[in-house]
Amino acid sequence: FAYGQYNGKWIIVGGRLDGLHRRQPWASFDLPGHNKQVYIVDPSSSQVWSSPLTSLSQSIQDQLSSTNMQFYQHDSFLYCLGGYGYNTSSADKITFANLTAINMPILIDAVINSTNINAAFRQISDPQFALTGGRLEKIYSTWYLVGGQKFDGDYNPMGNPTYTQTYSNQIRKFLLADDGVNINITHLASITDTANLHRRDYNMSAQIMPNGEEGLTAFSGVFQTSA
Repeated sequence: FAYGQYNGKWIIVGGRLDGLHRRQPWASFDLPGHNKQVYIVDPSSSQVWSSPLTSLSQSIQDQLSSTNMQFYQHDSFLYCLGGYGYNTSSADKITFANLTAINMPILIDAVINSTNINAAFRQISDPQFALTGGRLEKIYSTWYLVGGQKFDGDYNPMGNPTYTQTYSNQIRKFLLADDGVNINITHLASITDTANLHRRDYNMSAQIMPNGEEGLTAFSGVFQTSA
């Protein structure tokens, strides 16, 4: 799932309700397991509020019900990119090529007070964001979309592929300008490294490098290039 925190409260969106996906092709990543709610959690009072996503556009609903989105919180906005889930318009499972910006203070207020949540969400599309299982981080003004894959179709581990799967093997760098209404993306040169960036579903943390500069460190991840 994706998450952010604002003014002492947590926002949780996306992910699955059934834990680890099942391995049977007919059951894996099924629709009942999609998280179709947004949750607000107050850890100090142990209170939880939720709201269905059904009032949002279908495109936003679909992406925010997906699993393994890349996400990053900048100031009061939570940005969610990509993710693997069910696309209503094509009636198929895809990796979404969307970026959805969530205004956290507006969303928290709307969910707690049971009012309309639509004003908290904006979405743009960009094929460079069609990844799942990668990581999104930011250093100064540059955003880094690291690793991940584009996975379309039905998951099937039984030796009969019913999907296409393409690893990014990249660090995709970009600038993001957001005035609260319009989101503009400027892509920068990507870095490709098939040995070190062929990974997904992993952890990445901010790092102060030996020379004192800010950097990122990627830990573990699956799978090997030959398997």
